[in-house]
Amino acid sequence: MGPPQAREGILECLALGADKGTLLTDRALAGSDTLATAMALASALRLDPADLIICGRNSSDAETGQVGPELAELLDIPHISQVTKLTYEENHNQILVHRATDEGYQVIRCPLPALICVTKGIAEEQYADPEDLEAAQQKPLQELSCDMLSSDPSIFGLSGSPTWVEDIRLVEPNRKGIVLSELTPKEAAIQISEQLKTHLEELDTQDLQGPSHMPDSRYPDSHGKSIWVISERGHDGLRQVTLEMLGKSREL
Repeated sequence: MGPPQAREGILECLALGADKGTLLTDRALAGSDTLATAMALASALRLDPADLIICGRNSSDAETGQVGPELAELLDIPHISQVTKLTYEENHNQILVHRATDEGYQVIRCPLPALICVTKGIAEEQYADPEDLEAAQQKPLQELSCDMLSSDPSIFGLSGSPTWVEDIRLVEPNRKGIVLSELTPKEAAIQISEQLKTHLEELDTQDLQGPSHMPDSRYPDSHGKSIWVISERGHDGLRQVTLEMLGKSREL
C-alpha cells in the first residue's frame, strides 16, 4: 500500500524470489491512520488469502506497531508480535516461533493461517542482482484501487480514520549534561559520589509535589465516556507499560 513509486520496492521483492506482487494505490487512501490502513490491506488480502502474513514490527514514521495486530483482528486470524525466529512444522500446517518479551522469549506453536510481526534480524539480508531485477519486470504485478475493494469509500483514507492529533509537544531535555573526563577510576568515583550528594540535597530543599488527590467522582466530567486499560502482568507483577498507560489515562 503506497504511492505509485512503491512499485519499485515491489519489483525488488520480485527480484528476490517473490512470485507475484500487488500494489494498493489510490488517492482516496491519503490520510489513512492505522485502522484505515489495516482496513484497506484486509480488503485486499481477502481477494487472495494467504497462509502466513509477515509484517514488520512498526513503520519508520509513527512507529505505532498497530497495523499488524489490527490486520489480524480484521481477518480473524491469530497474531504473534516481536517474532525473532520462525520455522514451519508438520507439512506447513503450523509454525513454531520465538517471541521476544521483557523477561526473555516465548516459544509459541501456532496453526495457520496466521499473522506475525517480526523484528530486525529475523533473517539474513539479501540484495537483488541486476539480472534478477530485470527478470522481475516479467513477473505479475497488479495494482488495486479502493473501488476494487469495497463499494463504500468512507471506510478508507481520512474519512475512515477515527484517529486525530489533538496536540504536539516538544520534549525538552532537562539533564545537566555533566561530563567527567581524564580521571582515574578512583577520582571519577569520588566526583560521581559528590555530584549525587549535591543532587540529593537539592531535591530535599525542593517543594516536591506529591500525587494529586484523586477525585471522588468515578468519571468526573466524562460525559458518559470512560477509558479502559488492558493490563499486562509479568513474573514480578504489573509490567511497566501498564503503569504508563494508567498514568496517561488518569491524565486524560
